[in-house]
Amino acid sequence: MQPEIEKSQPRALHPEAMPADEIRRSTVELLNQMRDRLSLRQSADPEAWHEIVHQTRVDSKRLRALWRLLKPGLKAADYRRLEKLSKAVASPLGFSRDAQVMQETLSRLATGNLSAAGFRRLQTGLESLAQSGQVADDSVLQDVEQVLIQLEHAVCSAALRRIRPKHIRQGLMQTCRRGEKLARAALAHHAMEPLHRWRKWAKILQFESDWLLDSNSPDWLAQLKSLGSVLGWLHDLDVLADTLSAARGEFWQADLESLSEQIATARTRALGEIDALAIEIYAKKANKRAKQLYESW
Repeated sequence: MQPEIEKSQPRALHPEAMPADEIRRSTVELLNQMRDRLSLRQSADPEAWHEIVHQTRVDSKRLRALWRLLKPGLKAADYRRLEKLSKAVASPLGFSRDAQVMQETLSRLATGNLSAAGFRRLQTGLESLAQSGQVADDSVLQDVEQVLIQLEHAVCSAALRRIRPKHIRQGLMQTCRRGEKLARAALAHHAMEPLHRWRKWAKILQFESDWLLDSNSPDWLAQLKSLGSVLGWLHDLDVLADTLSAARGEFWQADLESLSEQIATARTRALGEIDALAIEIYAKKANKRAKQLYESW
């Protein structure tokens, strides 16, 4: 991969500093790093280009998690604007990232009954499907750069002086409660959509904790990260299965049947891991987990 692309990094807010100053300083610094990364696209090979897209989306999720954390203390109009612009950073990159993830998921499954020829046919078919959507080309990344400028202006003009530590505690409480509620619904039936909603809120809590802690983290946070990874893998499996099913006329039936067996096996294994991790993570109730995070900060 050339050039080397820096990965998205956790950024802990210092509790001793004034919340408004610390939030503004850290977010503007992050936005500058995002623009610097996007500027590398001019010399990027295909692997680096995909990594730029991916890491830009990760950073946008970090920002959205921060707005969610601060929501109890933000003006409603400020929250809506910050959320809308942060989402606008990631949205035009979604199709390209999803296409890349499906190829990566297929590669991880390329074992068992799927022949080498079958794998190549499926790979080529997914490449053809990817050409029918919005590709994150240079013009799209230029648009993303403009949104980042607008987002920086929104951060600098937001009424962050309203934020108090108590609002951060309230934000943690809301996220923990929401995640626990979604976990119960998802674990009851293992259906795709409830699992997807739970995955998103588990990721939000992980990113929120990254804004607060760079060390001295509760043990269950490492398990939460593992849970997010397995839920993400399960989501990738479901997206690949749905995409192939919707376009099944474009693929060989024998290839789809072989891959379906692999997906079913991987999905069963992932659900077992998810159930075990959930027991550990949710042993403490939401209020206690939120309190523990806040006090660790």
